[in-house]
Amino acid sequence: MYLKRIAVFALLLASAGCTTIHFDNGTPNEAKIVTEQWHHNAILALVEVSDPVNLSEECGSSTWSSVETELSFLNAFASGFVNFVLPVWYPKTVEVSCN
Repeated sequence: MYLKRIAVFALLLASAGCTTIHFDNGTPNEAKIVTEQWHHNAILALVEVSDPVNLSEECGSSTWSSVETELSFLNAFASGFVNFVLPVWYPKTVEVSCN
C-alpha cells in the first residue's frame, strides 16, 4: 500500500515541470543586489497568501533590473510533499535583481 503511494508520488514529482517567468527592466545590466524569497499561494494557486513583492522595498534607492519567478525543484518537492494528502500550498521562488 505505502509502496504504491511512494511510487505514485515519485512519478508525479518526476513528471512535474519547473517553470520560470522572467521580467527585465530595460536592457539587462550586471545586478549589484540580488534577493531571493519564497512566495506562497494556496487553493490550486488561486489565493495569494504572501504579500506581493515590493520592488521599492527590495531595491531601496536603486532601480530593479530583473524579476524572476520560478517553480524550482525544491518548490515542487515541498509542494508535492504537502499536497500529497490535500492540495493546498503552491510555493514559488522570486528572485529580484537591482542595479
